[in-house]
Amino acid sequence: QINFLNSVIVDLQRKNEELKIKLKKLALAEFNGNDGNDGLSEGVPKREKKATPRLFCDICDCFDLHDTEDCPTQAQSPDSVPHSTYRGNPANERPYCDICEAFGHATESCNDDQTF
Repeated sequence: QINFLNSVIVDLQRKNEELKIKLKKLALAEFNGNDGNDGLSEGVPKREKKATPRLFCDICDCFDLHDTEDCPTQAQSPDSVPHSTYRGNPANERPYCDICEAFGHATESCNDDQTF
């Protein structure tokens, strides 16, 4: 019985050493960026390739239409000054007020009493 138990102990120690080596290989493979399947587990299929991330726009809060960087409303933020709708002759000089920073009247005729 003692010989039998000694042989069981030796067999378990050998298996334990093999498992430690296998664990080190798997940990090293995972650390290096491999999927960890170095032919050690034949019955387990490899992981599926990760799908590409879906497009998401943070501004519109929508998926799959466009990315945030390509958002059509990004260039037209509500804080920006709208484009000019003046359709006059570009050769004519339009009056501009340096105080109001707006077209429509000259600085000399500005009635804005606020000082900045």
